[in-house]
Amino acid sequence: MSIWTKFNTLLRASAEEPSAKRVDADAVRIFERELQDAEQAMGRSRRQLACLMAEKKFLQRDNDSLQLGIRQREDQVADALAKRHQDLAIELAATIAEDENLLTRQQQHLDRLQQQETRLRRQLRDIARARRHYQSELRIARANRSEGRVTVELRGYQDGMSDQLASMDQSIARIRARQEHLHAMDDALTEPDHNIGNQSLDDRLRAAGIDTGDQRASRVLERIRSRGQPELAS
Repeated sequence: MSIWTKFNTLLRASAEEPSAKRVDADAVRIFERELQDAEQAMGRSRRQLACLMAEKKFLQRDNDSLQLGIRQREDQVADALAKRHQDLAIELAATIAEDENLLTRQQQHLDRLQQQETRLRRQLRDIARARRHYQSELRIARANRSEGRVTVELRGYQDGMSDQLASMDQSIARIRARQEHLHAMDDALTEPDHNIGNQSLDDRLRAAGIDTGDQRASRVLERIRSRGQPELAS
């Protein structure tokens, strides 16, 4: 195979690929249309069967009338022969022969109509059975198509929820980190204020001449002097 032949084959395959994908995507709709076409064809077959049965009925009635007429002519021939009317008997016999020929042709046509009716009834029966089967397949295909759509939507919803939950986890983590930072800042600010507040209170107590309990060097020396100097030994 030459390179140009392969290239042409590739072009044809590429041109047919979008159509094949479109057919696959719309397979359920195509199947629905085909089933509707089959039902319409079935309706036409029913009408054809009805016409065929009506024609067969009329033809059968005509054949019955011919057979009755032939029997009557045969009786008339017998009477003419019995009364020695040879010419009349021959004329009646010719009429009977024409009617019998016509009856034979009509009976053959009636047999063909019967065969067509039998074949058409069998086809309609097969089509009806196939239609029930295809209708069941169509319901399954529709259910699968709906299930596929729900699955895709659910998968997208789950993916979206996963992303949303991950985003919410990140948000709550940032909120907690921010709160912990604020608590740490509040503790850090409260401790110096507490110490500063205690120091200011001691200063105020000393300023008011109230003993704060602090031990100072001047007081220690004063306390020792008040005890007096110890006497030296003689």
